[in-house]
Amino acid sequence: MVNRSYKLGICHWSLPIDGPYACRTASELGFEGIQLEIGSYERGFPVSRRTVQQAYLGLAEQYGIAFPSIAVRVTDAYSMTQPPDSVDSGIVKEAIMRSIEAAEAMNIPTVMIPSFQVSDIVSEQDLIRSAEMLISACDYAQQRGIAVSTENLLAAQMMFRLAEIVNRPNLKLYFDTQNYALFRGYDAPAMLKELAPLLGDEIHVKDGKHGKISSSLLGEGDSGFYRSMEVLKEIGYTGWIILENYYDQLPLRSKHDEPESLIKEDMRLLIKALS
Repeated sequence: MVNRSYKLGICHWSLPIDGPYACRTASELGFEGIQLEIGSYERGFPVSRRTVQQAYLGLAEQYGIAFPSIAVRVTDAYSMTQPPDSVDSGIVKEAIMRSIEAAEAMNIPTVMIPSFQVSDIVSEQDLIRSAEMLISACDYAQQRGIAVSTENLLAAQMMFRLAEIVNRPNLKLYFDTQNYALFRGYDAPAMLKELAPLLGDEIHVKDGKHGKISSSLLGEGDSGFYRSMEVLKEIGYTGWIILENYYDQLPLRSKHDEPESLIKEDMRLLIKALS
């Protein structure tokens, strides 16, 4: 039995294997859970299909893996800040709806909605349109007992404002230890402490340096990883901590031929930082 106050997981897209069999890989590496994603619009949001859900659930049960959340990563390619009647907005709404329905069918407690790339919130209009999308998502999810987590790059004051506009009890913040420093130059540990009241039951950990995403193992980059871990201990965090480094992609994969070795090292570094 693992004796720690938090639960340890990994993003599906950080594992070196696709599909439900990733449950076995994650289990063998020592993880308790995997963050799933609904999949692309172009492929019809694969995890919204019952046959795919059953495959994941069957292997998850076999290997003792939980699914703490499902991500709507289509917002990287289709913007949730476009007008409500736009093509992009329609695709994002469908992706969110299907993700919530999949979460209900698979007993997944959280749907994560990122706001990066084409969905980055940089203007007042972006904020309002994102809030409207989140209100709709929260209302649909609330009926099913599901939380909605927003992962974004907003400064702390603006994140509190977004939460106030949405004003739904099931809206949470999905924190990431590198994104704020990488994309906005913010001090991530300080933001983590300030934003603690909005946190959900899950955060991402990754690291990097020289302006590159996921270019370093945990603690070897310039995101302030170790200080963020001290904040987690200070606030008594007991949720999921999800590894999100991209172990089979460059530049990280140049460090070792086997991504599994990098994953094991990141896990070791994380556990040591929180011990």
